[in-house]
Amino acid sequence: MLRTIALLGVGCVAMAFVAGQPEPNLPKPQYRFEPTDPQWLRQAVQFHGHLGPWAAAGVRAGMAGLAAVEAKGYFDIEVQAFGPLAKPPRSCFLDGLQVGTGATWGKRNISFAEAEALSVRITNTRTGKTAQLRPTAKLIDLLTSIKPKSLSEETDDHSDDHDDPLETMARKIAAMPQSELFVVEIVQSQQ
Repeated sequence: MLRTIALLGVGCVAMAFVAGQPEPNLPKPQYRFEPTDPQWLRQAVQFHGHLGPWAAAGVRAGMAGLAAVEAKGYFDIEVQAFGPLAKPPRSCFLDGLQVGTGATWGKRNISFAEAEALSVRITNTRTGKTAQLRPTAKLIDLLTSIKPKSLSEETDDHSDDHDDPLETMARKIAAMPQSELFVVEIVQSQQ
């Protein structure tokens, strides 16, 4: 009986998350939920704390890299990010990259180095297949076209009478074809 109740509880938590409702004990992100938001975008928001374009671009880069090197993610990848990502909002790309690949600072399979141009190198550690991703000029133009306000300046008012330009841009990036976001090049093939 207790086991059944426990399993039902786990199922309810899973269903709540799938439906877009965070676990009650997790922090509450600053986010205006839209029914059309893909599940991965909701996961990124729960991890990052708000819906922003740099984080959305990071998730898209991670997913594109995993597909390019035919990796499952989490444990069979090594991720290296390069670029002017030392501070927000650009550093938000790194949070998205963690969500999109499953690589984390705790597992030590993601790293970052300051560079002039943004790029990501993802390696499938089982096969050695490596991809280099570079953002398109279109993505860079989108990411740098709006000036975000400080999150500390935001209020908890999530009414629908105004659109947050960060969320609007993030949703646009989420919906764009991958070819408009990144140039993906295989730099080392399977052995």
